[in-house]
Formats: sequence, structure tokens, C-alpha cells
Amino acid sequence: MGLLAWVQKQFGIPLAAENEKSQVSAPSTEGQFKVLRIQPTPNPDAFQFILNGKVIESGTKTFDSQDDAGDDLMAKTLFDIFGMQSVYVKENFVTITKSNVVGWHTIMEKIGAAIEAHLRFYEHGDEAEKDDKDVHPVLEDFNKEDFFGYNDERKTEVINALLDVAIRPALANDGGGINLLSVEDKTIKVHYQGACGSCPSSTTGTLQYIEQFLKEAIHSDIEVQAN
Repeated sequence: MGLLAWVQKQFGIPLAAENEKSQVSAPSTEGQFKVLRIQPTPNPDAFQFILNGKVIESGTKTFDSQDDAGDDLMAKTLFDIFGMQSVYVKENFVTITKSNVVGWHTIMEKIGAAIEAHLRFYEHGDEAEKDDKDVHPVLEDFNKEDFFGYNDERKTEVINALLDVAIRPALANDGGGINLLSVEDKTIKVHYQGACGSCPSSTTGTLQYIEQFLKEAIHSDIEVQAN
């Protein structure tokens, strides 16, 4: 039996429904979320668990280790499962990324049970995100010729706005995201979140695409590094 067929049999839920977004209000207490479906991502070691309602008011949350989990019971329980690498929460889904040393068939049921038992609604994410992705006042007065004259704070604002417009929406569709770590002269350092974190394309095609976009938007000497 293939992995997707196994998941469907195990959970009794459909696996593919393009652009589906639940309109159900977020449950108010821990343990009331239900997994509606599970879908693969371009990263074979990451799956999206789509929930029955909005799970975070705004932004995203990322847990990359047991230490990151803190007092978050869902994250702590998930990292108790052998092979967990990261937990990424956004909108109405949780993306789980595992190590390639463990098979999905051995952990999928445990993951679903942990999410349903302990997921609570998050009032805010790790960082604020703009609700309107098409309007960025930061970019209204932006001239690429002036970029290297900006201070670090202004450079960071510009790059984050560019990522919001052209990069983050596409990554979010695949269960991942990207965080800007620093801007050092002409080098931009980023960190992948969720399904993007260990995806083979993250260090090749995706990174090249991001770098090419920023070269065109800012300057041809820009270099992008993923940490």
C-alpha cells in the first residue's frame, strides 16, 4: 500500500483538495481541533495537517527542537516522537518535517493524535505579518539605486516587504516559509521554515529563484545564503 493510500485508510479523510480553506471558527480550547486532511508537500519529509479551523490569528509559529517547544504541550508531545525535525504553524494547518531516518508509516498516527489532543489556538505568531500582502508602504518610495545607502533597519524592511510580495505566498502554499536573519553588506541570510527546511530544492532551485529575484529587485551583486 502506498503512503498516501495508507494515510487515507488510517485517518479516513481525503488527501487532496486544491486551495481548500476551512471557514469553521477556531475552537476555543485545547484538544478541539480535528485533522480534516493530510497532504504531501514538495519535500518528501514534510506533510501538511489541515485542521477544521483557523489555528493562529496572525503570523506563523516555528518549533525547531524540544528546547523551542518550551511549555507548548503540542510541540513538546510532537518532539517526543522519534524523528521529529520541525513543527510549523500557519493559518489552518500544521506542517510536520521529519528526519529521513524514520518512515511516515511509523509516526503518522502519533502525529495526528498529538495535534488533535494538544493543539490550541495561537493569538499571535513569532513575528507579525501584514494582512494585506499587496500593500507595502515601505516599497512605495523604494529606489533600488539607494538601497546600499539605507541603514540596516531600512534594508531589512525593504527585503521583508519584497519577500512578502513575491516569495512567501508561494512557499506558504507548500507548507513552508522563510525568515530573514540578517543583511550584511551585499549578503542576505535567510532561514527556511516548515516544509522548506529540509526540502532538497531549498538549497538549489528555490534558493536560486529567491536570489535571482532579489538581484533584479535590488542589485546584481546581491547574494543569498540559507542557514
